[in-house]
Amino acid sequence: MPLQFLDDFSQTSVIRWVAESDWGYPIVLTGHAIGMSLVVGIMMIYELRVLGLGQRIPLPTFRPLFRVAWLGFAINLTSGTLLFCANYVAFIRNAAFISKISLLCLAALVSWWLVRHVGPAETTAARRARLIASLGLLLWLGAIAAGRIVAYTNVPD
Repeated sequence: MPLQFLDDFSQTSVIRWVAESDWGYPIVLTGHAIGMSLVVGIMMIYELRVLGLGQRIPLPTFRPLFRVAWLGFAINLTSGTLLFCANYVAFIRNAAFISKISLLCLAALVSWWLVRHVGPAETTAARRARLIASLGLLLWLGAIAAGRIVAYTNVPD
């Protein structure tokens, strides 16, 4: 059975604490929001800069912030896995959740491309980079919206 691993993992003490305690789910969800704010906040600011906002801020200024974004990603990966495993049966059937994960993957790929291909010496990004930055912004916003919909369609027991 392909979901046997999830069945077994969902019975661990950490996942049961998240799923069953009064404080587990809210604490992990708070961590998820913090991680999201780090990743999405930094990437959206970078994308807005590529689009031309704040042109006095050199693009290389963002390099150290990408380490913070990676920290946010690690927080989100951990907290998201805990939240998913606490109620995976409902999540795997939820169209909003599947949309959220799909949009997140696309947004991450777009942001990765943008960070790799926009040169640090560029003061004005090329048209292609601006289009990619616009797409990234839309994908991040879509992922956030889908995540909020998940919250209202997947209330834990």
